Amino acid sequence: MRARRAAPRTLCGTMPAPHETRHGIEPEFLDAADRFVQLANELNQKYSREWVRAAMMYATARYNAFVWITREDAPGQTLEQAAVYYASEYDKMLRDNVDEIGPAYRAGTRGDTAQN
Repeated sequence: MRARRAAPRTLCGTMPAPHETRHGIEPEFLDAADRFVQLANELNQKYSREWVRAAMMYATARYNAFVWITREDAPGQTLEQAAVYYASEYDKMLRDNVDEIGPAYRAGTRGDTAQN
């Protein structure tokens, strides 16, 4: 697994401070993320994966827009800088999660009914 780099604090950092846990992420942060995954799995019982994925991405973008508009730190940050930062963070998180859960799904546990 790749080591996680600390998020720059000047660009609306989203990651918590590193500690001795999976990827150096606090357990409370992982628990919060797992709550969103559980909701996605519940929605997936009624809607397609693509629909749920799109809804989650839309909700994340909407919340991040709110966070950026109402920020108190980094008042000089442009929308372009924020967008680049958020895209970069998403890319790292996606790759880390594929590295972590990919082997289990590649080993035969994947399928349309599989959950996260």
